[in-house]
Parts: sequence; structure tokens; C-alpha cells
Amino acid sequence: METTRRGFLTAGAALAAAAGVRRAAQAAPADGKRFYKGQFHTHTYWSDGSAFPEQAIQFYRETGYNFLGLSDHNIYADTRRVKKVGKGKGFVRQEIFDAYRRDFPGSVECETAADGTTSVVVQTYAKMRKLFEKPGEFLLLDAVEGTTRVVDANGVDNQVHMNYLNVPGVPEYFRTCGTKATVAQRIGESLKAVEAMAREKGRESMFILNHPIWRWYDVKPEDLVANPEVRFFELCNGGSPYAPGKGLPADGFATDRFWDAVNAFRARRGQPLLYGVGNDDTHGYFGTVSHSPPGIHCIPYNAWSLVRAEELTAEALIRAMKAGDFAACEGVQPEDFSFDAASGTLSVSVAGKKNLCRTIQFIVTKRDFSEKPVGTVSIEPSDAPEDKQKVYARTVNIYDKKKIGCIAKAVSGGIGEGVKASYTMKPDDLYVRARILSPERPPVTAFQHPKVHVAWTQPYLRA
Repeated sequence: METTRRGFLTAGAALAAAAGVRRAAQAAPADGKRFYKGQFHTHTYWSDGSAFPEQAIQFYRETGYNFLGLSDHNIYADTRRVKKVGKGKGFVRQEIFDAYRRDFPGSVECETAADGTTSVVVQTYAKMRKLFEKPGEFLLLDAVEGTTRVVDANGVDNQVHMNYLNVPGVPEYFRTCGTKATVAQRIGESLKAVEAMAREKGRESMFILNHPIWRWYDVKPEDLVANPEVRFFELCNGGSPYAPGKGLPADGFATDRFWDAVNAFRARRGQPLLYGVGNDDTHGYFGTVSHSPPGIHCIPYNAWSLVRAEELTAEALIRAMKAGDFAACEGVQPEDFSFDAASGTLSVSVAGKKNLCRTIQFIVTKRDFSEKPVGTVSIEPSDAPEDKQKVYARTVNIYDKKKIGCIAKAVSGGIGEGVKASYTMKPDDLYVRARILSPERPPVTAFQHPKVHVAWTQPYLRA
């Protein structure tokens, strides 16, 4: 089927509608800040994405995103990269190249060899900025996904991936780190390498631990308890295409519970709380999606962050996020949210939607929680080759959900009605966060992805 720019954007609009995507609220509060919408985790032909950078950026900008990070694997797009057009892994699909040549003729640099093979240059960050950035409306963020693998002393194989922002370059660490480490060591060493490069370049950086449940619970809560300097993780990504097999707890072990397990320990110890972001991890465009069982993942408009900042600059966005003034969103987003640290009151509102009944939940962890796990679960991946079952086996600690991450209050609106609700922390609450639920089925269907549309505020501590 011929793919045109109109078809490209029409497909994008359809995906956006299916995902419940909304443009960010534009009204400026009294303090001059406003909400900006965007996400940090997107792949292109610079690594294993299936679109040219121009196409990926256009996909998001045309549907109301204000900022975007092109975070290809262990590479910063500032050099020369050439891809061949053809069939198979590693090639540019002919129909995508044809659409690129029609829609962005000023970007195309290509040549055809005597054997008829066409090679095309993949353009850099600098060229993308000139083409797409517009002050106050759209910002392209420097982003890289540091992609590593570790094999622990027991021979267990783990993928440990991390995004970092506003640092143009790749630390040598990601090229030389090898596989011999623990997951906690790898996370801590990666953060130090990124921060060192940020200091060298005079940049404010932001570091995000990516998809802890991919592939099979590769990162555990204890790994982030051991690294309190890590302030952000992917609360919502595309889920995992791999079935965990036997051992998955009946009450689930999604990233919500991962998050509260980390923050319970951090809050008790007076350490910075962990904040959750929403990202797409986009690989598939132009109607291409990843159909690895059990379902769709890694597509646009899955999740985003809604950041309240004074201006649309990398520095302002990072400052706001380090202050916790943002929400992670999947298909729905809050109208507003605020926290009064003196009283310990969190207030949240969400607009109504026709034929839907939306709910706001307030989630707390109690001060007297036990740090001792209530049990362990052995995960035996059913998708791993038989000779690799032990390599990918996991043991996960389970903590008391009656004390950690429990729902303290829930308020639902009527059908089609908006909801406004607040919760004041009790003396025995360590922190509070809120979650908005909207009963629509997301287009992403992979394991450990939310089954309905969700938005999350960050956790807050009483003064």
C-alpha cells in the first residue's frame, strides 16, 4: 500500500484518538506557568526505529505534543549515518523511503549504486532543530537510551536500560561497561557517567531508569532503593511482550506496586522520592506495530508526561520535573493537581467524557510498614527457550500491600461528569499520590500494561 504524508498523519490521528490523546491544557495559571505535553523515549532509523527522524517528530508535533526526545540506543545523532533501502532487518522499507522523499524533499540526501541499491543519509539533531523547533510551541530534547546488559554472579541475564536528557553525547561507559555487574551497580555507575558528562558540557541533566519489568522483571525495587540518587523511572512504557509464565502473583506486580515498594523505603529513610514518567518507547510507525506475543507495544501515543513549567526549555522542564510538578499519563490526563505541604492535602481534578465514569484514587503508604517481604515469587518465563529458562528466571520480593501502596480514598463522578477530589494525609501516612482511572481499553495490550486509561500524580511528603 502506498504511504503518503496524508496517510501517515491520518494513521497518527487514528492512533491518537484510540489512545485518548489530548492536547495539553494551554491556560496559564497566575504564576505564569502552564502545562506542556511530551515524552522522552522514541526510536528512529538512527537505531532500531522504523521511521526517519523527520517522520517521527512530525508524528508527534502534528498531534499537539510540545516536546520530544529521540532516544536511540547508545548513539547521539550528531554524526553521519547512512541506511540502505530494501527488505529485511536493518533496511529502510521502500514505502517509508518513498514517503520521506515526497514529504521532506529538502532533507533527502541519497545515492543509487550501479546495482540499483539506494543509500540514504539519516539526518542529525541539529538539522531536526532547524526544521521543527518553534519557541514556546515545540522543543526537541537531546536524548539517548543507554542500553546495557548484565549477567550476575548466578548467571542470571538482565537488560538494564536508562534514558538521559539534555546531554548531547554518549559517555564512554556505555561502550565499555561489559556485562559483569549487578543491576544495582550498573544503574549507579551509569548515573555517575551521565552526570560527569553533563558537568563537562555545563548541562542540567535528567536520568530515567527505563521499563523495569522488561523483559522479565529485570530491575527490582531493591535496585532503586540502593540508588536513591535516581529520581525518575518509567512508570508507564509499552509493557512487556514476554509472558512471565508461572509464578506471577495473583494480585499482580505492575509498576504501580514497584513504585510504592521503592518509595516506602526512601520515605522512611528521608531520601528523595522516586518520580514516575510516561513514555512510548516508540519503534513502530506507519501502521507498523510490534506484534510479539501477547500484544501490541512500542507504538506512538501510549503514554506521556504533562509538565507544569514557566517556559518550554529543557532547563525549565527538568527543573519542574525534579520538583515533582508533573503527571504521568496514559490515555487520560488531569485538568489540574496541587499539593499543600503544610496541611498535607493533595487536590486533583479531571474533566468528564461522554459515556464514561472517571475515578480519582488517593494512594498512601503507612509509616509502620514492615521492611520484611511477606513472601517471594519465582518467575519462570514461558517465552524463553528451554535451555535459557534458568538464565532468565527471577525471584521477586513481595511486600505487604495492606501497608504499602494502599488506596486511602476513591471518588467517582457520574457518567460524563468531571471529578474534583482531595485527600489530607493522616498522621500515619508516609506520602500520598493520586491515580485517575478512565474505563477505556488502551490500544497497547502487552503484559503489565494498564488495562484501562490511567494518569498518575507524583508522590508528595507533608512538610
